[in-house]
Amino acid sequence: MKIAVIAGLSFLALSACQTIDRSHSTPLEKAISPALCANAVAEIRVDFETARVNGCDITSDTAIQISIRPEKTTDPQGQPINNSAWYGFRVDPVQAGALDVTLQYFNGKHRYHPKISYDGTNWKFLDESKINKIAEDRTQLSLDIDSRPFFISAQEIFTPQAHDNWTDALAAKAFITKSEIGRSRENRPIYMLEIETEPSKKKPYVMWVGRQHPPELTGALALIPFSEKVLDGSRLSNEFLENFNVLIVPMINPDGVVHGNWRFNMGGMDLNRDWGPFSQPETQAVLGALERFKSGEEDIAFFLDFHSTWRNLLYTQADDEPTSPPMFARDWLKAVDDRLDDEVYPFSREARHNSGKPISKNYMYDTYGISAITYEVGDATPRSAIKISAEVFAEEMMRLLLEHYETKP
Repeated sequence: MKIAVIAGLSFLALSACQTIDRSHSTPLEKAISPALCANAVAEIRVDFETARVNGCDITSDTAIQISIRPEKTTDPQGQPINNSAWYGFRVDPVQAGALDVTLQYFNGKHRYHPKISYDGTNWKFLDESKINKIAEDRTQLSLDIDSRPFFISAQEIFTPQAHDNWTDALAAKAFITKSEIGRSRENRPIYMLEIETEPSKKKPYVMWVGRQHPPELTGALALIPFSEKVLDGSRLSNEFLENFNVLIVPMINPDGVVHGNWRFNMGGMDLNRDWGPFSQPETQAVLGALERFKSGEEDIAFFLDFHSTWRNLLYTQADDEPTSPPMFARDWLKAVDDRLDDEVYPFSREARHNSGKPISKNYMYDTYGISAITYEVGDATPRSAIKISAEVFAEEMMRLLLEHYETKP
């Protein structure tokens, strides 16, 4: 029987995982910091991590125009920046009424459906009736102002501190170690979780990473339940951890997340185009974590990189590219597709020959010959479906890897 989910559920930020810190899940207090701009109805602020507003102009007593620009207009190769037009700001009431906020994009187009939150933890889509897409690069929001401050953001706010709170909670388990593998360009720590139930026993490793691209929040929302399913203490989980060790790097680009970047780190680099050059401190940190596999004394069996895009899909090796385990991507996706109802989580596979681009998937395949897959989650995928599907993907990964290594000579 395929898995179904109740339709019409409003989503809550990070509801997939109970170990996320919810210390900010109380109504916002009145702000005391200077406003970026203000009119007769409301004040606009950007004094929080993940905020992004590049300009704020008062157009009337009840209207404001916000400018949204990328951190750079092109990538290091001169190609236009990916259209991940992130925005985020706080609205503090001056008096009850209606506020029109126009989002004017430069070098990008409106992509993310606005989310609203009165506490920074619980989020919902801004009602469609409140959104007027005037042009590809210009969208007007009609906001109801009462006595409550609130956030408007492209996606739910999920800061480096929230990631760290999650990793801290997992690291409370005796067999999970949290370590700092490096520092970002702005000196923020990059952490890795290592799961070893029997440190003295040699086992192959599986590894997954996330948040190379700051706005790709739905990928982060998949990484969490995927990880937790592998660690949930079920019979399958226990058997898997008896036979495999795990490495998890949940946030590679903390600076970009803090600054609300569209794509790059603070060195102006797309980190998922730096697996090979390893020119940035963030990718150098991951390279250092992979050193254990260079000598051949330790084996790596599988690699995943969590991202977001317009729809749910997985980038894999082509079937005629040999991997270990053989045909893993084909068999894994079939096993998942057999269990998931397309109304819950439709996804597709894009099997691509190695393009030569220095992305994580290509590097891990070229270097270790393993199945290395980019797990892309749609921007607007229902959060309940992200959780359900990630758990199914995790279960089928464990089953297939166990089957392969049980039969391996």
